[in-house]
Amino acid sequence: MRPLLLVLITLPALAQELTLRAGLARVDITPSAFGPMYGYANRKCGPAVATHDPLFAKALVLESGETRMAIVTLDLGSMSSTTLFRRAKEELNIPLLLLASSHTHSAPAFLPPSVPEPAPYLAEVEEKIFQALRQAQSSMFPARLAVGRGSMRLGYNRLLLRDDGRARAVFDNLERIPYGPLDPEFVLVQVLDEQGKSRAMLVHYAVHAVVLGPTNCKYSADYPGVLQAKVETALEGTQCMFVQGGAGDINPLFLARTGMDDPDFATVDKMGNLLAEEVLRASKRMAPANPITDPIRYTTETLSFGERWEKGKTMPVGISTILINREFAIATVPGEPLHKLQTAWKQRAEAPVPLFYGYTQTTPGPWPGYIPDLRSAAFGGYGADVTTRIEVGAGERIMERHLFNLYQLLGMWRDQPGRP
Repeated sequence: MRPLLLVLITLPALAQELTLRAGLARVDITPSAFGPMYGYANRKCGPAVATHDPLFAKALVLESGETRMAIVTLDLGSMSSTTLFRRAKEELNIPLLLLASSHTHSAPAFLPPSVPEPAPYLAEVEEKIFQALRQAQSSMFPARLAVGRGSMRLGYNRLLLRDDGRARAVFDNLERIPYGPLDPEFVLVQVLDEQGKSRAMLVHYAVHAVVLGPTNCKYSADYPGVLQAKVETALEGTQCMFVQGGAGDINPLFLARTGMDDPDFATVDKMGNLLAEEVLRASKRMAPANPITDPIRYTTETLSFGERWEKGKTMPVGISTILINREFAIATVPGEPLHKLQTAWKQRAEAPVPLFYGYTQTTPGPWPGYIPDLRSAAFGGYGADVTTRIEVGAGERIMERHLFNLYQLLGMWRDQPGRP
């Protein structure tokens, strides 16, 4: 009879579950005085004349392990602030702050290059955002996450190849022709409390917030505002937050260009409601994220690029690569990245939920403007060579750096060679 062979198998210790904590707040950031409007050089009016719908800043603070981060979504064209990054870190112990603008073109213009000097509104909005962060940080609760996805083509690629072999923009696609490639997917990240009640819903989508055109003279959050309001009405107690993606070359299929308030804002409602209805459908199929066993990890750095047209000048671009529980991989890019950079991240990032946050500042640096992919830069057009200042190839270099950082956060870079 053969003797029994006892084999002891050493199993790795189960990872200890961590507590994820979340805090939420919002604040109305509609300007207290009317000033110049953002986004259109051919705006048909001077300063804004009224407010159609309020502009909001919405804060979500997350804490896991010993790391705290904050995402602030903004109904603004763009946002940069040295003060906010400093105060968030020093006064609230939030070393990682994401200022994510929806890029609505019906917001105030208050930062260069839209205006020559920062307007007084900057200090006003900085203080409001800081107080929202303070409120969110002081009201944190144990939380868990859920993920959902859906797809809806509500945009078109405005860079159309012409007979001369070069691309030029189609701005007023009133026939709603679905030109060119884009990323139609939206990704939902839901924050729930211990009782399973929905507290926040982040909607990530990539379409320019330019349903309203240069004839509009009223402050408005454009279609993201309609989307958020409808989701919040349907999901009681939920703060809906819109995060723009790689929308630099993607315009909405619904364009309000009559120059009359009633039909133009009805078009905004149409666009926002269509997306909201699809988001609400997808919200019924949310899948719970994995239990939190890994702290929030991140890398923030400033890359330097040359100016495309003014040789000898440089342009700083601040990025952050964020890994939440080895499941959510966020790549932030300031300025206006084109959609191919987003699809590249989603295809190559080694994580279950890759998120590409365009129009998002995580450092106090200047707004870098459009950031095209190589092919778009070669064929040209608005945002690809016209109005683009950053050197050719910067988009790919930014994404390669994000991938390097992600592998680092995953612990893939070793001090010694691996086994043959």
